[in-house]
Amino acid sequence: MTTLNIAAKVASVWLVAGFALGWLGCRYDPVPQAKIDALPPEDAAGPSELHRAGQPCVLCHSEYEGAEPALAMGGTVFEQNTTTFELIPVEGVFVTMYDSAGASQKACTNAAGNFFVRMDDWPEAKFPMTVRVGNRFMRSLVGRERSCASCHRLATKSRVENDPTVNSSTGAGRDSAGAILVERAAVPPEEQCGPNPAGATVGAGGGAVGGAGGAASAGGGGAGGSP
Repeated sequence: MTTLNIAAKVASVWLVAGFALGWLGCRYDPVPQAKIDALPPEDAAGPSELHRAGQPCVLCHSEYEGAEPALAMGGTVFEQNTTTFELIPVEGVFVTMYDSAGASQKACTNAAGNFFVRMDDWPEAKFPMTVRVGNRFMRSLVGRERSCASCHRLATKSRVENDPTVNSSTGAGRDSAGAILVERAAVPPEEQCGPNPAGATVGAGGGAVGGAGGAASAGGGGAGGSP
């Protein structure tokens, strides 16, 4: 084998290795990966439309992590029990998202209070956005965050222990707006949706979400007791 051929083979090996290392380097992003690593364990029932209520869903349902379906927006809606102060997932309320180009999407909350818009249905969503939950408009704009729970954080045990300003029920504090809350009875009929509209009485599957360190009852809940 000539020296020229040997050099060509060595160069091709290094080229392939360089592409592989470059791909791996682009695939790993320490910012989202750290947030994903900090998530609580998966729900006992496993992944579904009802899992990880109150957690930042687009961290995984994105091009980076690759969970299907990829989401353009996603979050969870709760109601606060006025007696126990627990958070109860709200099923059957429309969440309407308006982008800065004049487009909008409606999503209906499920039994866990989760709502989402698939990326395939809104690939060109333009930020900033405004959001309405039932008849309540969000007071601030959504700048670029696709996971509502990245700002609307629940009252986890670690947050409450590390910051005395955090509300142990809603999660509101210096670093968060807290859970997305609606009053179920105040949702107008035109903003109710699904087989179990928000104006109906809470039934099976609407398990409450505990406060810091608290356990969730059986049903659509399950977040809130995470570290």
